[in-house]
Amino acid sequence: DILVIFFSLHMFLQIFLQLSKYPHNVEQLVETEELQCLIIGLTSLWDQTSPQWRHQASCVLKAVSSVPTNKTVAVAVFSFVRDTYCLSPALFTEFDTNNGVPLDQFQPVDELLALIADFTLLGKAELKVALCVPNPQPAGFKFDPPLTKGLAVKNLPAFHLLQASLLRSQDSHFCCQLLRTLQTIWEKDPANFFLLEWTVQSMAQLATRVCRKPLPVQKIFFSMLEMVGNEVIPGKVFYFSLFPFYSNGKSRLFLLFCRMIVHSTMLTEVLSDWGLLELLLGELRRRAKILRKAVLLRDLGMVPYIKIFLDDDQYRGPTLSILEQLAEINPDEFMSTAVGALCSSTQQELRLKLDLLLSVLRVLESPNTWDAFRKAGGFTGLLSLMVDMEGALSDPPNGDVWKTLGHQQLLELLLLILHIMALAVHLHIVNAHHFQTEGFYERLSDALLQLGCFHIEGHEWEGETCSCPQTSDENQSSGFFQFVELAEALAAPKSCSGSPQQNLPITLQTCIRLLSHLDQFATGTYSPQALKLGQESGGDRDENSKTLHGPEGHEGVNSGPPSVLKFTCDQVILHPGAVTVIMTLLPHVFAPEDPQLSMEVQCSLAHHILSMVKSERNRQIMCEGGLVSTLLAHCRSILLSPNHHLHLPVTRIFEKLSSQAISFLYLHPLRQFLCLGDPLMCLADQTSKQNTDAESSRKTLKRSFSLLQPSTSFGSAIPAHQIVSLVSMTAPRTFRPHRVSSSPAFVEFDMSESGYGCLFLPSVAMVKGVTADSIATGGIGGECRGFPPTSGLSFTCWFQINRFSSACDSHPIRLLSVVRHMSRTEQQYICLSISFSAYDGCLVISTEEEAFTYLDMMEPEVCSPTSLPSSLRFRCSSMLVPGQWHHLAVVMAKDVKKSCLTSAYFNGKAVGTGKMKYIQPFPGQFVSMDPTAVIDVYGLIGTPAMWKDHAALVWRVGPCHLFEEVLSSESVAVVYTQGTAYLGNFLALCNTGESSSSLRLVYEERVSFGINPAVSTLTNVVQIREDYNEVDCRLIAKEMGITSRDHSTPVFFLQNISKHLSGTARTIGAALIGRFGVRTFIPKSASTGFLYVGGPAVVLSLVAMAPDDSSLYAAIKVLLSVLETNSAMQAEMNRINGYKLLAFLLKMKSSLVSHRTFQLALCLSSSVEMSCGTGYLQDTPAFQALLCDLEVWQNTPDSLDLSVLKYFADILKSSSSDSRNAVVLHSMDLLPKLLFEFCDPAVTLQRVHIISDIITLLLKAHMTSSDISRLGLFLVYTLPPSSEKYESSEIVDCEVSNDMSGTWLTIPFFQSLGSDWFLLFLQAHLHPSTLKLGLVLLTQFLSNPGQQSSFREGVMSGTLIEGVEEPFVIMDNLRVHPWSKECLSTTCPGFDVLLELLVSHTHLPQVYEALAAVLLGRSTSHMTLDLDDALQELIESQREAPSQQLSVEAAMTLLELVKVIISQPLSTDESDSEAPWEVQLPASVMQFLCLLHNLRPRDPLWASPKFLRSLASVVYPVEISEVCCDFMKLSYKLSVEFHCLVFFLTMGTLMDNVVLFCRTVLQKLHSGTFSGEPESLLDFLADQIMVVRHRQTAFTKCIR
Repeated sequence: DILVIFFSLHMFLQIFLQLSKYPHNVEQLVETEELQCLIIGLTSLWDQTSPQWRHQASCVLKAVSSVPTNKTVAVAVFSFVRDTYCLSPALFTEFDTNNGVPLDQFQPVDELLALIADFTLLGKAELKVALCVPNPQPAGFKFDPPLTKGLAVKNLPAFHLLQASLLRSQDSHFCCQLLRTLQTIWEKDPANFFLLEWTVQSMAQLATRVCRKPLPVQKIFFSMLEMVGNEVIPGKVFYFSLFPFYSNGKSRLFLLFCRMIVHSTMLTEVLSDWGLLELLLGELRRRAKILRKAVLLRDLGMVPYIKIFLDDDQYRGPTLSILEQLAEINPDEFMSTAVGALCSSTQQELRLKLDLLLSVLRVLESPNTWDAFRKAGGFTGLLSLMVDMEGALSDPPNGDVWKTLGHQQLLELLLLILHIMALAVHLHIVNAHHFQTEGFYERLSDALLQLGCFHIEGHEWEGETCSCPQTSDENQSSGFFQFVELAEALAAPKSCSGSPQQNLPITLQTCIRLLSHLDQFATGTYSPQALKLGQESGGDRDENSKTLHGPEGHEGVNSGPPSVLKFTCDQVILHPGAVTVIMTLLPHVFAPEDPQLSMEVQCSLAHHILSMVKSERNRQIMCEGGLVSTLLAHCRSILLSPNHHLHLPVTRIFEKLSSQAISFLYLHPLRQFLCLGDPLMCLADQTSKQNTDAESSRKTLKRSFSLLQPSTSFGSAIPAHQIVSLVSMTAPRTFRPHRVSSSPAFVEFDMSESGYGCLFLPSVAMVKGVTADSIATGGIGGECRGFPPTSGLSFTCWFQINRFSSACDSHPIRLLSVVRHMSRTEQQYICLSISFSAYDGCLVISTEEEAFTYLDMMEPEVCSPTSLPSSLRFRCSSMLVPGQWHHLAVVMAKDVKKSCLTSAYFNGKAVGTGKMKYIQPFPGQFVSMDPTAVIDVYGLIGTPAMWKDHAALVWRVGPCHLFEEVLSSESVAVVYTQGTAYLGNFLALCNTGESSSSLRLVYEERVSFGINPAVSTLTNVVQIREDYNEVDCRLIAKEMGITSRDHSTPVFFLQNISKHLSGTARTIGAALIGRFGVRTFIPKSASTGFLYVGGPAVVLSLVAMAPDDSSLYAAIKVLLSVLETNSAMQAEMNRINGYKLLAFLLKMKSSLVSHRTFQLALCLSSSVEMSCGTGYLQDTPAFQALLCDLEVWQNTPDSLDLSVLKYFADILKSSSSDSRNAVVLHSMDLLPKLLFEFCDPAVTLQRVHIISDIITLLLKAHMTSSDISRLGLFLVYTLPPSSEKYESSEIVDCEVSNDMSGTWLTIPFFQSLGSDWFLLFLQAHLHPSTLKLGLVLLTQFLSNPGQQSSFREGVMSGTLIEGVEEPFVIMDNLRVHPWSKECLSTTCPGFDVLLELLVSHTHLPQVYEALAAVLLGRSTSHMTLDLDDALQELIESQREAPSQQLSVEAAMTLLELVKVIISQPLSTDESDSEAPWEVQLPASVMQFLCLLHNLRPRDPLWASPKFLRSLASVVYPVEISEVCCDFMKLSYKLSVEFHCLVFFLTMGTLMDNVVLFCRTVLQKLHSGTFSGEPESLLDFLADQIMVVRHRQTAFTKCIR
């Protein structure tokens, strides 16, 4: 069966191979997907059993791919072979064994070349090569094949296929594609270049053929050579790669040599060793001969006659060639001729325009023609060509002339104009400045809109029928490049547009290509495929491909195919004006025949721009380019309509830009944004003008307007989506304090671009000889400023490191370099340098005199050994955080003997101190100076051009100051605390203390310079000479490499902000040196922008207009962000009482206030700063207005008033050890507000508890007499009238906090309340729980001896309101009946009043516990129901620590209460097992007195007549009653040891007591009180007396 199947399959295979010879059959096979099924059937699992199946599959693939059909077939075959390699390499091996497919049979396509490039990486074994690296080599060169990335070349046959195709082909486009494919192979792995070079010598072979190929091919080869030449190319390979070009007479290598030598000095050795220098000299001689001939033609006056032949197509080429040669001598004449010819040409002369433009493009390769192009009006001429093409690109074209010329030719002309314009702008900074400032971008936008391809008529988008695809930003951005690829493919002459997805309207296709060129204009990139001008493939005249290079080797080039021209984070926008043109055209990219596709193109373009502004750098660049104003002017409807398909990306672009800067002009962009859609009163001015014109004779009242209730006759409120945008625009970008994290105005230096960039400060100081007065000097001010300062100096600056140097380069961060030079000498010397080392990040401070020359020529000075170092290093690499602003201060204090003490401070904190040499008086080795000489001193911040060194370093510098004074550590800390936004000379700082006087850090004559990029201007050296002086003008011009008479080159000049101060001469400021990689930015945040459109009132109006919770939250979020990031807005908010207005608005909108809004209010008040570990209230006005006004939060849906109260308690508890928060809360009158909260009838128990805790914490931390008076009056107010008596006798178990016994209940506390206040809470009609708390307070009050003495002497009613000016007004506020004035003069003994009040409470044990505590001089904070336990605890306390003398009045009060009890009848029967309270309470009290007597028998209390009298009145009442008898009977049952008689007899003098006792007994016997017989009692007493007598006699005899 297997043989039958195999034979059948073999026959089928033969038939299939015969059919595959015809293209029609293969195409039908591919279209019906039968080929896929065939391949799957041939290869599924059979490769594991029989090699014949692999061979047959290979035959099928080879047969199919050999047919010259559509490229889809070849791509499908090769893709299948490549994709199956990772699963099984068998099919690839079989395909490779059969020699694959001859490439010449295919149409060259990018996808096919990419697949072959992938084939070069497929194989089993890596290439084995010998390390044969000839010298010279770059420093640090090392080749280590094992360290490859795994993408090394393994398949040489595939590479041979590419190389052979390149060597044989003469097609310019195909050769360019092949070179790019080879470049991608090199980029896969750095080792691939060496693997290929050492095996097949690819560079030399390619050079021998490329030198004969068209110019575009040669230029791509040179770019590849330059790419590897800067890093790893061996010198010998470099020679053999360039020599064929010289042998063939090619001379277009000067720019290549210039760029490569700048990057690598090693190549200069190659030029010398291999004779390339001689070849260059020969080329120079040849060029000199041509120039001499050109000069001869000019001198003979032949130029006007040559120009005549420009109109003849036959002679135009040679004519332009002659004029181009003349341009090297006189570029102005050539440019004026070319531009004039362009402007005078007619619409039909399309060929003339193309030839002239190509000639201009070739001439612009020479730098000396850049100025000439601008001066000849080149930009105006190019724009005039565009304007003349109005309607030419519409479908159909508007005009008969444009219809005859053809759409493609017109588009090519337009693209060439754009390319020349971009090239002229990119190559020359003067041209770029001229193009930006003279409004050429706006004119370019207008010209492009009139071409006809952009839709300028109104069109209403139908959101229901058209929608934008919902994809990520990255996919949307890449989608734009997919549209570009599609448009380029459709524009190709041999493009096939049969597939449905390639149906792109002609106008939309044109728009995409124009926008693609504008995108390349913006980023400085250009694709060689972008221009297809129908020129021949060979010859020097073919200028179809162009790469934009800067004069210093700057590259903004991406020479790959359009598919790789995607914007990445590494690309930088170089010309922001081109992006503004794109955004101007964005709303007009529309084809009426396909609205859905138009929307997709628009969305992809918008997301592409959004991806461009994701990086902070590009945002700032676009802010400087004015994109914000462009969006507001041309995308108003998009920003205003949240349902617009472009609303989200355009709004995000606007938000990202506005978060960086919004210009503060009269027509403020922020004002324009707020006025989108004419909300509220935006149209009121127009209305009032109309009313004024109509009724000029009458005076009308101004129409009232309310934000809370806007009238329908005016505009609506600002929509919520705009408020949300404001949140994004104003929100801080970091959690660090905004004072030190916000970006100041800065200058950025990117060393990866040109390798240098600095701020040049001319004439920092000037030292004149005694007879050198006639020599002109620079600077501004009076006499010359000496250097170095005699006492020392201090340098401070803000800086930020965005990217450190890589391991292979070592570019330090040069914060300051002071260079000086003595006249009549050539050498300049560096006398002071402050920098961060690139190796270890250490701060290096050096005062060594070092010659200022090129880096490779700098050698250390040979100095005599000394004990003091000339440089110090401080380790601070761990503190250097990328992307974060840091502050550095270096202080050098001059010491004796040419030394100084140098200290370094990082972010306000000292990092180290060391002793080193001070700056010597004279430069270099000079020890004196000539009397007629002058020493000029200048400064450098950054890397000057002389020290050019390409590196990955990117850093920024902000405000810098140099003081001729030694700053203390405290002063450095003050400088740091001023933050990044400080703009001044530290002469009048705001004092943070209580004093309102300003703080001066230095004297104004000691300020050398203050440089802040915020105080800067764009000028030129001629203007500098007019404003300042000739010397500084020449110094700046020399440093910039221009003449001192140049009035066109822009100079970014940072003015010295201390130049107006008194003292000696100072530097005029700093000039920015460098172009590529150097930029400046001045942040103008949206939060600051509010100051220019109305201040906080504008933001408060957003709150007033909020119709719902989301809008209210967003509006307050905006206010929070603005106040957090702008101190001026905070001051203005306080000035206008803005927080009170906000509280009023929140009260009006209480139904919309949610918990998240409350959280914003907490942040808005800046109430607590927790960074210090303890929270302290900061912004008291906001806290008082928003949080202390509890009415704001009462009617909210979430009951936020409880949250406010809990928040008060939390901040008081968090700072319980510190009274600052309590002081702040007290100053806001929080206590009265909380007391009035109790008056609310709807107050809940939870609310009462929280408020009580707050009041307790508040009074404990900070208490005043007024607070006590308020609290006392309120508590009195809570007492019910005497007519209301509580029937319940249950005491609520509510303990008073132990803190009641703390130090916060001080004497002033009780003095403010008065002793009578405590007695008010002991009235008979009050609840027992109130009585209990009153007793506790009473014990606290009477525990102080002084207060007890005052209480004993007398109590005056109304003491609480004696100090109140209007007591009855207060009482009326508390709704209490007025007190009589007469009662205020009544005085009564305190304990008497107390006794009268306690008589009604004799049944309460707490009364006796309180009196016992007063007796002992103790205070209590809690009371128990068990009196015995409480009294026992007091006794124990006496044993541990006896208190002061016992209180007689308290003891008497106790006895009087006992007397009251025993004078009353019992409330229980005798049969009850437990004694009633009438028995238990007196017994406990008497027992307590007995124990206290035993413990303190010598206390004066026991001998006090008052006490004894009271005790006697208790034991023997004057009025005898049954109650007393009953008491005696019951008390007899107690232990005799504690009987009251025993206690009585032991008191006082014994004889007196015995006599009194006997007399009393006799009286009782006579009256018949005792029921027993008197004789028995007398006999008992006589017997006892005799016993005592007998014992006394015996004791006396014993003693004798």
